[in-house]
Amino acid sequence: MNLSLGKSRYGTLQPQVDMFLPRGSSHRETSAMLYTFAASVELRTPTRERWIVQTERLAEANHGRVYLELAEGDEAEAKRGMALLNALLG
Repeated sequence: MNLSLGKSRYGTLQPQVDMFLPRGSSHRETSAMLYTFAASVELRTPTRERWIVQTERLAEANHGRVYLELAEGDEAEAKRGMALLNALLG
C-alpha cells in the first residue's frame, strides 16, 4: 500500500492509498480489499469532516485505490486526510 497526496482531475488535493494484491488476484478480491479499507476510513473519520471516501479499481485486476474527495480542498483538510490514512496504514 502506498500513501500519496495526488490531485483530482479538477486540480484539488486528493489524499489516496494505492493498493496492490498479488498478481493473479481476482477482481472480487481487489474489490473486497478496497471496500474493507474504505469502511475503516469511514468509521475513523471524525463527524466534523465532510469529505467523501471513494474507491476505484484500476486497469490491472489486482490494483485499486481508496481516496478522499475533499469538501474544501484546502491544504489543512488534505493534511487531516493524510494523517487519518497514515494512521490506518499503521
